[in-house]
Amino acid sequence: MKSFLAIVRQTMRSAIRAKVFHVLGVLILLSVFLLPATVSGDGTAKGLVQISLTYSLGIVVALISTTALWLSCSQLSREIEAYNVHLVLSKPCPRWKLWFGKWTGIFIMHAVIMLVSAVVIYGLIQFRVYRETKNGRFTKEEIAQLDKEIRVGRREFRADKADLRDKIESEYKRRKATDFKDMKPDLAKGEIYRQLQAKEGEVQPGAMKFWKFRNVTGKGDRLYLRYRLYSGSTQALSQRTMPGLWSIKDPNTPAGVEEGYVPGALMEVMGGTFQELAISKAAIDTKNGNTVSIMFLNPEKGAPVWRGAEASAAMFQEKDGPVLLIAVSSFLGNYCRAILLALLQIAFLVALGCTVSAAFSTPVAAFVAVAYLVIGLSVSAAIDAPLRGADGAYQYKNVFDRSAHYLAIGVGNIVVSVNDLDATSDLARGRLVEKSRIIHSLISLLILKTGIMSAIGIWILSKRELGLVIRK
Repeated sequence: MKSFLAIVRQTMRSAIRAKVFHVLGVLILLSVFLLPATVSGDGTAKGLVQISLTYSLGIVVALISTTALWLSCSQLSREIEAYNVHLVLSKPCPRWKLWFGKWTGIFIMHAVIMLVSAVVIYGLIQFRVYRETKNGRFTKEEIAQLDKEIRVGRREFRADKADLRDKIESEYKRRKATDFKDMKPDLAKGEIYRQLQAKEGEVQPGAMKFWKFRNVTGKGDRLYLRYRLYSGSTQALSQRTMPGLWSIKDPNTPAGVEEGYVPGALMEVMGGTFQELAISKAAIDTKNGNTVSIMFLNPEKGAPVWRGAEASAAMFQEKDGPVLLIAVSSFLGNYCRAILLALLQIAFLVALGCTVSAAFSTPVAAFVAVAYLVIGLSVSAAIDAPLRGADGAYQYKNVFDRSAHYLAIGVGNIVVSVNDLDATSDLARGRLVEKSRIIHSLISLLILKTGIMSAIGIWILSKRELGLVIRK
């Protein structure tokens, strides 16, 4: 144990003396203290917190991750080239203990910096909101909106998807001999699926659309319906004010009865903008799987609300909702979850750096580590690239497309993507960092994938002939 602690202390002292650590350390200090105190956003309390979290916390995590990766890539390889490791291994100290000592020293140092930075950023953001509120810049309504949308951890629930498989089959049979005679069946059905999906999002004047949300649970006493609708088309330049009536189904309505929707207030919103509508938690039907049923009515042509303007269809896109949001965690709790993921990211990067450092010189180790990260970032996009049909199955254009996708899936099961460990954007939008995500990151990404990579690094170090290293 003494030898292990000695390696940890020596690693930390050596890392602190590194010039790159000094440079990035200054940048980290500037990001921690200056950014939260100077950025202003769009002038609202919501914009201030969002921009502070995105820039200050995002930049700090990126800088700390950079120093962790660089130092872990250089520590072991430089000590091998300087013959310092030869002195350590001449004593009864196994090489696995040397590897873990290096990893522990670099991780502890950067974890402490990350925790201190996170505390300072959180305190500065909260203090600035308090100061601006006291000075009268932010109203009570703005602070209430801030606490409702950003300074909270809200879980997102999406509605059931419409089953379009029967419609796709009948439409394909009808158009097979005309529109799709030269197209493969899978690609033709995929195109029909996209057309029907777009049509499902249209609500013509005088028509209604229904959504059902299942397993809606949370600690908050209010639900929030978040949505974005377009007027007439999804073209950004053609948007105008769009009326609509949202109705919530009374949970006391007998099952199977479509009536029972309690109409709310008629709303007029600007097309193409996100909106949130507060709903009582009493709308949850606890007797039928915690479901919430919602209806949207587009006023018919000639209704007074159109004020003589031409009535247009309301357009909904699946990615824009509607979704239900309910508070599950406090802002501090959600903030701590995001920081925990950042610590897991640092642990992974240090393990990656120590592994490549055991095999290569510092420049080559840094190049291999960066290449690994690029592959991890690219493969996640490649996995989601192929289009999907109504049943969720991937659709391939040819054999090469299928082979490339299978290769991407195989590589994705091996490498770790840092995107999976970044929760800054979720935190800035008030979205809950789920415990399941943290557990998956800890078990799958850190223990399994990173554990295998660490074992490879230890094996390489144990097999490396240190006597063949020649100082240039």
